[in-house]
Amino acid sequence: MMNALAADHRILTLIDAHAGGDLGRVVMDGVGNLPKGSVAERALFLREQADGLRRLLIREPYGDPSHCINLVVPPASPEADAGLIIMGTMGYPDFSGSNAMCTVAALVKAGWLALKDGQSDLSLETPGGVTRLNVSHHAGELETVSYDALPGFVAAEGCWADVEGWGRVRYSLVYGGVFYAVVSATDVGLDPARTPTPTLTQFFSDFLRVAARQKLHHPVIGAMPPLSLALLANPLETDLTGVPVARVAVYMEPHVICRGPTGTGTTALLAWLACRGEIAPGSTIRTISPFGNEFSGTLSATNIAVGGHPAVGTRITGKPHLLSPGRIVIDLGDPHVDRRELEPILVHGED
Repeated sequence: MMNALAADHRILTLIDAHAGGDLGRVVMDGVGNLPKGSVAERALFLREQADGLRRLLIREPYGDPSHCINLVVPPASPEADAGLIIMGTMGYPDFSGSNAMCTVAALVKAGWLALKDGQSDLSLETPGGVTRLNVSHHAGELETVSYDALPGFVAAEGCWADVEGWGRVRYSLVYGGVFYAVVSATDVGLDPARTPTPTLTQFFSDFLRVAARQKLHHPVIGAMPPLSLALLANPLETDLTGVPVARVAVYMEPHVICRGPTGTGTTALLAWLACRGEIAPGSTIRTISPFGNEFSGTLSATNIAVGGHPAVGTRITGKPHLLSPGRIVIDLGDPHVDRRELEPILVHGED
């Protein structure tokens, strides 16, 4: 291998991790020249002027639609230990729980965050604001990551979609850090725990083709990207210890059934269940995906509001797992690479 990088080549330094089975690729180095300002402002810049980075890393041959990309940036807030911009097929969400967990694992692995054994508190600045996390760390291993999520709320109930092959499907629009269409599994005769994955994928794809036609509006942020996430939920059960269990399937366009229940999905589910009067303040539930991966979520507050909408506070807990460090060499002459959008933000370093 040459000692110096070719003029048209750039390197991204990555650490891959997963939380609940969903892979988060954490970009540690190789991106620069972003404008000053908040993490939200820099995410907006990427979305509007440099979206080639996101597209590159969620498409073959450099990535996959099931991957989420986590770009670590310096925080603007003095309260935050690091800044985080999350990217995926859904665009640039305000927050993602599993990706925050993956990023914490990567920051610890790289030595950017030094943790002592026991409990440690830290903060991440994301486009949704500063999120506080609690990390349990023992003998060099992350045991759990918990965080106080962005407030969740039901934006609209009693929505209907006429879906060919499935009839009229009732759903709720729920915000959990990103908007979800939440559907009761019994309403459509499906079971996240038993229905084959291809059938779940077909339902979600057919359903969102209709549901995504409506405009999304956040009462504080304003207009939002088109709906690209949906959650199918079974009725609550109780495990052997008496803890409520929700078996769910989370779908992400295009054609991805998430391996885990996701953090924002768990917040959205808690907000939905609270709105329906099915859980009380202080309740903790386990959310379990079709693949057996789980998070836990606690309904921590119900006396808050977002732009006039009654909202809930939630605390989500999961365990991230490191996979591997790595690098991607990007050839700006590759026809799969959008040179116009990538060249200005990729740093030219030594191989």
